[in-house]
Amino acid sequence: MKNISEFLIKKLIILFPVLMLCACAEKQASSAGEGSYVDTGFIPALPGNYDSADTAALVDKDPEGRTLSFLNFDNGRRYTLSADGATCFYDRYGEAMSFDELQTGSIADLTFMHDRKRLNTLKLSSEAFSFEIPAGTDLGGKNVRVTNAGKEYVLDEKAAVILASGRGERLDLNDADVLQASGVGRRIYALKVMRGHGYLRLENTSAFEGGFIQVGDDYIRQIEKDMLLAVPEGANEVWVSKGGVTGKESILLSSGQEISIDLSKFQAAPMYGGVIFTVSPEKTSIYIDGEKKDISQEVMLSYGLHQMVARAEGYKTLTRYIRVAESHASLGVTLEEASAVSGNTVSADSAYASLSEDTAPENSISADQVSVDAAAPEESVSADTYATLTPGEYRVYIDGPEGVEVYKDGSYIGISPISFAKEKGDHVITLRRSGYHTRSYTVSIDGENKDVTYTFSELEAIGDGE
Repeated sequence: MKNISEFLIKKLIILFPVLMLCACAEKQASSAGEGSYVDTGFIPALPGNYDSADTAALVDKDPEGRTLSFLNFDNGRRYTLSADGATCFYDRYGEAMSFDELQTGSIADLTFMHDRKRLNTLKLSSEAFSFEIPAGTDLGGKNVRVTNAGKEYVLDEKAAVILASGRGERLDLNDADVLQASGVGRRIYALKVMRGHGYLRLENTSAFEGGFIQVGDDYIRQIEKDMLLAVPEGANEVWVSKGGVTGKESILLSSGQEISIDLSKFQAAPMYGGVIFTVSPEKTSIYIDGEKKDISQEVMLSYGLHQMVARAEGYKTLTRYIRVAESHASLGVTLEEASAVSGNTVSADSAYASLSEDTAPENSISADQVSVDAAAPEESVSADTYATLTPGEYRVYIDGPEGVEVYKDGSYIGISPISFAKEKGDHVITLRRSGYHTRSYTVSIDGENKDVTYTFSELEAIGDGE
């Protein structure tokens, strides 16, 4: 009995520090689990332990290393945390989810241990919003505001940009991209590319130069010679039109791929359709392709795309593309009373209206689909309400990479290094070279009286990194 008693006493002496440590850890975890933290100088890496919390955008995910990178909303700083078997993940309703189910671009509430960079819990924010921004939406410039479902959202200057290849910058975005906007309140903190862009080359364009090309529902450009357009990836319908002559073709384009369309096969006799406009207020003036129209009677327009501008004193000017594809159609146009508009306001809705015989007034275009204050002369409206030429002989220089084809807004301008007349606004600069991946950038050119120089990264050779 004595030997057994001595043995038990020795075991208790050995186990006592361990039991005390476990009791402290359990107390610490319980305390931290209630949202508080007691500084003891040592925090075991146990479930429920954390010393920091944040609401942030998930901008990168490494499944192999099980790390997650986040963007802090307040200071725009990015940080990376590691997840382990004790890290807990929850959806916006508090239900458990797995690491693999996490999607970049999400807004999440986090708890973590700062020094160890260990993620304790991640819960998708129940306060966050998410919506799609279609192709054709201009997000360049400062103080950008996006309208979706009648609500206005502000694009944060430090918003994360998430490409298919990983992190990006606003410069990498193209108006041919379909984006997912995520944020909290009315502020957008993350832009994720859901559908990127490829490149469409137009051949034998002479019969259609000055006309329009439309790809999908939202991407519209005026046709010029030697064009290489950055257009949305995926399956799309392509329409071309000029003077009543139209053509249509289906394309399937993957991100970064380049394909061509020969426009000479679409040449045919022109066709025309009549459009009856119903407007509110009654004093609204309608301009088609810069020409004021008498809307007291049916307006005859050639088949294809046309730019429509509706304006009335005291109301917001509405600019839209309309596609005529039937012999008779109707279109209702309702203007919104003018109010102060700050920054650049763009819409996440469609950029054009397609007219057909069964188009009804209840399907009319309304001014809440777009907010563009375009001051125009009474009898004429510029076909480009966004571009403003900068006075003087100031230039934009593309210094690098050298020896590549340079396209401005899809139009060929020459081989780099090269320059072109400075024009205020957002422009897409596309760089192409045989044997290399084509790359495009969206640049916001200021209206200051000075030259601007851009030097872009070298193009990646086809096959590199693949």
